Amino acid sequence: MTPSVDAFPRIFLDDPSGGRAEIYLHGAQVTSWVDGTGREHLYFSRRARFEAGKSIRAGIPVVFPQFADNGPLPKHGLLRTREWRVARQEPASATLAIRDDVETRALWPHRFLAELVVTVAGSLTVALRITNTDTSPFSFAGALHTYFAVDEVQEAAVTGLTGCTYRDKVRDWAEVVDGEPTVRIGGETDRVYAHAPSSVRLDGLGGRGRLDLETEGFGDWVVWNPWVELTAAQTDMEPEDYRRMLCVEAARIADPVMLNPGERWTGMQTMHPGSTSPVEAT
Repeated sequence: MTPSVDAFPRIFLDDPSGGRAEIYLHGAQVTSWVDGTGREHLYFSRRARFEAGKSIRAGIPVVFPQFADNGPLPKHGLLRTREWRVARQEPASATLAIRDDVETRALWPHRFLAELVVTVAGSLTVALRITNTDTSPFSFAGALHTYFAVDEVQEAAVTGLTGCTYRDKVRDWAEVVDGEPTVRIGGETDRVYAHAPSSVRLDGLGGRGRLDLETEGFGDWVVWNPWVELTAAQTDMEPEDYRRMLCVEAARIADPVMLNPGERWTGMQTMHPGSTSPVEAT
């Protein structure tokens, strides 16, 4: 039997404009963001697991210091399955933190402080801060692996990546220049857009409206949808869930961050809700 959503501790933030966010200490994972109009913008699998050592299939998993399986560490790194602590909490903002320990150093021999700062104020801002507390430099990749909720994924579209080059995992990591006016989903999609614009738009969300996404410090975007076969193979997703979610992830993959001792890096993403509007004709 899968444990309930109450199996792990969580905190809530209240937006002065009437919205709300939910954050689990497990993975410092933002799993819900409801804006002031009552619209939920983050996907939460009804089969999500709440187990030690497992990630929650929902919201915004934190990726550090490795993206996906691009290296020797566990997939997406060290932090999305560990327990964070609340370093600071106010009604509309919170900072969660975690440091290296014996277990992390056995896998990745570096000392660090990771902080996630979440703020709701009409929009949702999530900032990942990494501080090198070691005596030698280290490099890392990072991402905010955001699962957006959509009414129907084939109606959704990402605008702002025209002319960008992406590496396509579905096509053996072929490099492709995207010449389309929008990114649309019609099959398994797993793309890393490197050196991309700092802002994109997510349209076609049905009753959820539109989202404008802005980033600082990242530089790449990942667009991912598992489609039919991969979704069916996941025990923590319902077979039709590929239709209900689309990952558009602020990431730092192409050029890993290099931090000297005592230095701190910040990657930030802000999500602004927009009105319900049609996507431009293609």
